[in-house]
Amino acid sequence: MDLLIKASYLESHSLRLEPSAGFGDLAIAMRECGAIVEVIEPIVELQSLLTLEGFTVIGSDFISRANLLNRYHSIIQNPPFSQQISHIKKAYYCLSSGGRLVSLASNTPWQYNSSFYKQFRHWLTTVNAQVEELPWGLFVNSERYTKVECCLIKINKL
Repeated sequence: MDLLIKASYLESHSLRLEPSAGFGDLAIAMRECGAIVEVIEPIVELQSLLTLEGFTVIGSDFISRANLLNRYHSIIQNPPFSQQISHIKKAYYCLSSGGRLVSLASNTPWQYNSSFYKQFRHWLTTVNAQVEELPWGLFVNSERYTKVECCLIKINKL
């Protein structure tokens, strides 16, 4: 989580989004940096927990949520790996000009050469994304355990 927060260059009093908030760990870290944070979370029980934590829950499905274009100065996310490409692209379009997206992602798009993954890699190039491969095992001892090889995607929207 610290890795995502450090990569985001958070500024106080700017509007941020965590589009798959879960228990709110990223949202809490963003708020501790002084950001105004909105969250989206599909699980109703976690929505209630986030509301109790003082967050504004603006929806339950990031992909279908309308009226978010060009809204956020920063989006920090750990999307479901099964939907990571659609989450990354949607998040990019939700950024305001000069905004920054920081997203954890699996390495799957770089492990396969299907046209779907080739198109995604090409899109990343067109938006000048920085893709940083993360060391294996970085999340083995974390609360959200995974053995999946991951990378960090950073995009500044011009």
